[in-house]
Amino acid sequence: MKSIFSKFIGGVVFFITSLSASAQYTHPTVGINSEFVGACLVATCGPSTYTDNGGTLGNYSNNINQIYRVFCPNTAGNCMRVTFTSFNVEAGWDFLLVKNGPTQNSPDFTTFPATPTNYAGITGLNGNLAGAVPFNYTSTDPSGCLTFRFYSDPSVNRAGWVSTLSCVPCAIGPNGTDNNDCIRMTPLCSSAAVSGNASGPGIVAEGCTGTACPAGGENHTSWYTFTAQTTGTLNITITPTDPLDDYDFAIFGPNVTCGALGAPIRCTDSGTTGSTGLTGGAGDFTEDVTGDSFLQTMNVVAGQSYILVVDEWSPNAGSGYNLTFAGTASLDCTILPVELAEFSIDYVSDIDAVDISWTTESERDNDYFAVERSSDGIHFEEITRTSSTGNTTSETKYYAMDEDPYTGINYYRLRQVDINGDEHFSELKSINILDDFYDLLSVVPNPTNDRSEVIFNTYANENADLKIYNARGAIIEHASISCKAGGNRMEIDLSGQEDGIYMLIVTTHDKTYTAKILKQ
Repeated sequence: MKSIFSKFIGGVVFFITSLSASAQYTHPTVGINSEFVGACLVATCGPSTYTDNGGTLGNYSNNINQIYRVFCPNTAGNCMRVTFTSFNVEAGWDFLLVKNGPTQNSPDFTTFPATPTNYAGITGLNGNLAGAVPFNYTSTDPSGCLTFRFYSDPSVNRAGWVSTLSCVPCAIGPNGTDNNDCIRMTPLCSSAAVSGNASGPGIVAEGCTGTACPAGGENHTSWYTFTAQTTGTLNITITPTDPLDDYDFAIFGPNVTCGALGAPIRCTDSGTTGSTGLTGGAGDFTEDVTGDSFLQTMNVVAGQSYILVVDEWSPNAGSGYNLTFAGTASLDCTILPVELAEFSIDYVSDIDAVDISWTTESERDNDYFAVERSSDGIHFEEITRTSSTGNTTSETKYYAMDEDPYTGINYYRLRQVDINGDEHFSELKSINILDDFYDLLSVVPNPTNDRSEVIFNTYANENADLKIYNARGAIIEHASISCKAGGNRMEIDLSGQEDGIYMLIVTTHDKTYTAKILKQ
């Protein structure tokens, strides 16, 4: 049996089924396919009730061996929040770990409503916390997800917990435009190598059967589609930048859609770190956590299309990977009549508008561009139309403005229309325009003994100005911070400072954020 940080259960889990009262989600008691994950990932913003397996009335079961499940937001620009309205587990022996992220070993929240107990390497919510409810945790992970992992020993159980899952707007959460959802998969237009990385599982839960590979569904996923240009064999190798990262993958097809993926024709849940992929002589088409990471070569036919999902199981969105192809088959996709070199959006806070610009390197039989906007990334409306050059091999720049953007996530795309009426769409771009209630600077933990994480939003790639003042008004820290558009995180260390109240001020191009920090 591996350690508690292992992906593999490695033993028999004995469990007792309790009667469940009305709870939308209960905690699983046994893992899927020899793993600790006990249920498919759920994408929801609720509000939903989540309890131990006994429901809102019954006790939880004994012998739950650190089984976990994951909840993620189903709306871009949001993060999951759990609010406990009751909590009572056997003191010193049973533990619920609340984790900040979408995987089994995502970081634990280290602030508790009561002093946590550590037993046999497990630290988590413990005992009767009736005097502390309600209390809550909110994800600050780029995925916006929360993971819950529970351990109960062979004897004595209690009423467990009742909680509510909901979402709150956050600058750092999923943007809804990356390829970590199938509907936004990246087309692979050749057999050239591809680099990738993912910050989470996206805002759609997909690909999980609940009984076999991929067990539990997604963690940090990137979705791709490819079409065989010629008939032949296809090998794939996924090589992590960090050889200690654990990557899995699944392939669906041929000729399936995101709404009807079916069972994967290749799938590995191997617990082995390092490279994985398709290779001749592997022999197997699917494998569980005990597999060796490699599956049998695919035989593809010209014109057949497939969907590939690459999933990082390791607890953090790591250093990424390289995706390479080999074999006798070649890949292809449709090349658009307009070669789009750049498509960008920028929020102008002074006038509450979004600047939209794009550049083409060449155009052929192009009639016009329409700029389209959406609040959900699915249903779009045209907000402006721009005539095009038509035919050119020179660089051409275009500009537009959205003078009335939504509060929250705004998605933009270009609809390029040919002279003959054919339409083609650009990739999606998004920006999260937070209202003043949520566009705040967050400090976690606060109060702190030494280090805290600071989270704030910027609307562009820029340098922000950081200042920290002590209670006497003296500056103890002044630095320039390199920021990216969206949510930004940094760590501050007050371990060398005296106890007391400190003022943190972060100034960006668009606004000034302030927060008080208590060092104790």
